[in-house]
Amino acid sequence: MVEREDLIIPVYLNQRVVFDLVAMLQGGIASVTQVTQTQTDSRNVSGEVSSTFGLSQALSSLLRVDFSGKAGGTAAAETGETRNEQRIHTPASLFIALRALLREKSYIVNDDEGVEFRPGDIVEFSAVLQRNPLLETIGSFIELVDMMQTLTQGDPKKKSGQSSDMNRIKRQMESFVKALQGSDTLDLTTEPLSSAHRAVITLEQQYLNDPSMSDLVDGTFRVVGKVTRVVGDADEPISLNRKSAMGKLPPSVLGEMKQAFDSPDLGGFAFRPLEWEIEAPAIQVIPIAIFA
Repeated sequence: MVEREDLIIPVYLNQRVVFDLVAMLQGGIASVTQVTQTQTDSRNVSGEVSSTFGLSQALSSLLRVDFSGKAGGTAAAETGETRNEQRIHTPASLFIALRALLREKSYIVNDDEGVEFRPGDIVEFSAVLQRNPLLETIGSFIELVDMMQTLTQGDPKKKSGQSSDMNRIKRQMESFVKALQGSDTLDLTTEPLSSAHRAVITLEQQYLNDPSMSDLVDGTFRVVGKVTRVVGDADEPISLNRKSAMGKLPPSVLGEMKQAFDSPDLGGFAFRPLEWEIEAPAIQVIPIAIFA
């Protein structure tokens, strides 16, 4: 029976991982079958029913596969009718079936006070998701510079070395953003969970419902994923610029950048605190699904 919490709206769903995990748990997925049911008033009829689902473009060579189960029913009248039924799994409904299997086997570790995560755990937690703070702060600064240049157009007093300096800084920031966005993955972060861990969620852009992530960030969502790293007090923090050339910069340069954003000259603007690493306690997670 479908519970109310199973009526989800996914904003991120890695269909390839969902399909693989279902196949692993079921020992493979059977080929397509077609079931004929005959209704009469003299006996109960039970038979195999099959439900099929389509896959994403990445698995388009496997167009339809079976996720079968048992069903039974009592006929009300003699009709001699032959009925063929097929039920279709959408990617979201298949994920709900997978989640039910994982819960049945107690494979999901739920976030709670005092929980200790381990690499390899399949976890589920609820959190407010935020863009990579380093990327968001620099992106906001670039938008601010564009706005200031638009507002000062036509003012000869502003067309000086100050404008030239702003353009130079803007170009540097744009280079940083390009470097941070130079892969097919993106990082989201959370505030401390019930377990006191912060989470860094590394997702693949192709599985986003909205590539701009306008429906994903700054809202409370549930996340199901696999822990790849657990950061304790004695461990190195999780770098948010590990995939870019910025990760090679010495700490002193990043410190100067932080001081620049903390400058009184920018004190009137609500920038998020500039972070380029998430310290312990923290977990890094590859998400299977993010949903509301």
